[in-house]
Amino acid sequence: MRSFYARLFKNLIGVYLCVLGCFAYITMMNAIPGHVYLEEGESLALDRMIPVSLAVQDDTRSVMSDIGEKTYRELKSQKPDAAVQQLAKGSHDVVCYLFGVFPIKEVEVSVVESRQVQAAGRVVGIYGATNGVLVLGSSPVETVDGSYREPAEHIVFAGDYITANGTTISEKEQLIEQVNETGANKMTLTVWRNGTSVDVALTPVETKEAYMLGLWVKDDMAGIGTLTYYDKDGNFGALGHGIGDGETGELLRISKGNLYRADIFGIKKGKRGEPGELQGMVYYGTSDRLGTVDCNTDIGIYGTLNDAAYENYCKTDERYLVGYKQDVQTGDAVILSDASGQPCVYHIVIDSMDYSPADRNKGLRFHVDDKNLLELTGGIVQGLSGSPIIQNGKIVGGVTHVLVNDPTRGYGIFVEEMLEH
Repeated sequence: MRSFYARLFKNLIGVYLCVLGCFAYITMMNAIPGHVYLEEGESLALDRMIPVSLAVQDDTRSVMSDIGEKTYRELKSQKPDAAVQQLAKGSHDVVCYLFGVFPIKEVEVSVVESRQVQAAGRVVGIYGATNGVLVLGSSPVETVDGSYREPAEHIVFAGDYITANGTTISEKEQLIEQVNETGANKMTLTVWRNGTSVDVALTPVETKEAYMLGLWVKDDMAGIGTLTYYDKDGNFGALGHGIGDGETGELLRISKGNLYRADIFGIKKGKRGEPGELQGMVYYGTSDRLGTVDCNTDIGIYGTLNDAAYENYCKTDERYLVGYKQDVQTGDAVILSDASGQPCVYHIVIDSMDYSPADRNKGLRFHVDDKNLLELTGGIVQGLSGSPIIQNGKIVGGVTHVLVNDPTRGYGIFVEEMLEH
């Protein structure tokens, strides 16, 4: 009996050590970024708690000034502060060796020139026309004889984008016109769903007013957000996350869009379980247009400022060096925002970094401890998304999300993710 319990104890210890080892391995892998940017002459330094050494995987002599004939060249002996130096400009594969022996991860290292951008922190209005008409849902319609039919049921779904009879449609009115022209005949809808297209046939229903498909649709979006940065050519990044439809949750496909001037007239403070928001007025006049929106992605919206906006902003916005993932540290940082009506700097604390997050726009986790911002907004609120994060004189990220159960805590995206969109 004693030997049975001894074996059981040993087995449990073995399982525990295996689980602990797996956890340590996963933690270590997440602590090593898969892609790193280095400025020319800069060293790559990993967390000192990670017992790895690095070797460059390259078959050319140009990678190191003295690389010799070796395909794998260990550049730093088994020291926790493993570093790669003297890499030439360009892209290189660097292998991480655990304890200098076991290859555990390959890191792509891009050696680039130092880069600067203007940090904005300005609240702007955003307008975009969808690329095709977006379906929000379908419902039954009453026919001329008083019965109810739902022509699109189980055929067209919320989140689909549609065109009709081979005609590009960008406005709801165009779809209504196509339906009425078709009448009681079958019409062909091209449905875009999950990156693929398919043609479906629907027959409009005659009602007392007109012919209908029973579809609820939208053709544009509008809102406010924060401009994160722009470069010397006026190329900007904003929000740090995509613009999704409030009904379907799907990322909106935008065919064209613009930035506009906006003013904040009120703030709904954030509370536990109840996200706050900036309440603003967007000015859609031609003279209020700030630039064009070229794309809406899961890591932000991107486009180009017009000359007038660029020249006006450059008068006050400060230029910062770009800080990459390995430059970010836990501890003190600030965000920039003009939510109060004036450009202000607010203190935050970066709590942790995740180099391999499930969502690319949640690589940074932080909390707000600035009394002025807490008094103004209660923490992070809708509309602050895109506020640039500054640390040690570099722009390192942008605000993206708030924790619903604690508005003082939020997530951010590494600015390098936005710059390489």
